[in-house]
Amino acid sequence: MTIYGKIIHPMHPDHVLKLEQEKTPYICNGCGELGFNSRYTCEEKACNFHLHKDCATPEEIITHPFFPGCFFHFLQSGEPNRVCDACGRGIKGFVYHCFDEGWDLHPSCAALPHVMEEGEVKLVLQQKVSSKCYRCGKKELRKGAKSWSYVSTSKECHLHVACVKEILLDNWEKENLGDVKREVKAATGDSLALKSTAPKLQIVLEKKRSKFGKFAKLKKIAKIAITFIMAAVVGDPTALVAALIASLIAH
Repeated sequence: MTIYGKIIHPMHPDHVLKLEQEKTPYICNGCGELGFNSRYTCEEKACNFHLHKDCATPEEIITHPFFPGCFFHFLQSGEPNRVCDACGRGIKGFVYHCFDEGWDLHPSCAALPHVMEEGEVKLVLQQKVSSKCYRCGKKELRKGAKSWSYVSTSKECHLHVACVKEILLDNWEKENLGDVKREVKAATGDSLALKSTAPKLQIVLEKKRSKFGKFAKLKKIAKIAITFIMAAVVGDPTALVAALIASLIAH
């Protein structure tokens, strides 16, 4: 039910949810995945209830070009022990499910843009890739686990969607559970660390020695790629959000 730009959602019927823009990350109470910036949030702040826009007002049935002929139905919960066929992460709540083939997609994964472009860098979403991910250094996320990837048209940058989600989630847990600081090493020679510090989300790219003379170019491509993929995987793949995240990246 919609009331002047606000909604009442069956998962949280006692309070009104309002569309807001905030710089702090959150966990969506619908799909259980991380979100950033745009969200439907309970007007009663003590509830700490948030939904991605795609989770709050979903399309009931969708199609996806990676699964021709399949129809995905929006469900508030999937079968136990299922994983998303886009990122390989577990299904924790809201899901798009194909009853004919058994495919599952997180709502935010189902909405990932197929092409993202900024200046000289163009990223294309691919279901299958032949090169190694810069973050994990592997083609496959793990045996039997699928993960779509964004690949630059220059082929110099390749990142699993799952790996970008892992960077985000690791740092969310550090902020909320008090874990010790850990660094994520990328194959480019960069040290990638993302930290959730109120009221901002910050990505730090620390320059390390490079045996090759391509560090500056690779760093620029990686920076743009990570910026746009992060904006996409948190459920708000807009140029505005990407620019906001980019403004928080240390040079």
